[in-house]
Amino acid sequence: MNLESVIEKRGEHCAEELRFTRNLILSSHLGINESIKYGLPFFSLKRIMAYMDVQKGKPIVAFMNGTKFGELSKELDFTGRKRVGHFSLANLNEKRHEILCALIDVAIEYDLGNH
Repeated sequence: MNLESVIEKRGEHCAEELRFTRNLILSSHLGINESIKYGLPFFSLKRIMAYMDVQKGKPIVAFMNGTKFGELSKELDFTGRKRVGHFSLANLNEKRHEILCALIDVAIEYDLGNH
């Protein structure tokens, strides 16, 4: 199974947001690897730093260790989780796009600096 088929399987109504986010993550650092685990797209450098999913019909990107992201942690939803924070990809306007880019950057910095 390849990443494109995983994205399509997660929901055609969310495919555009998932593809966009996948490309954004992969273009953020040359060392990022993508893989499929548990039927979901995962992204890693030294360790897993993020994955994408569709929950309650909405596309999300989840960041490992999101509680360590300083002020950006408040942009993540930790409901039911201790360290993994979700960011909704629905309605990505310019401001939310900037926040997503900042979250990706801090996830990369955290992963490279702490593992």
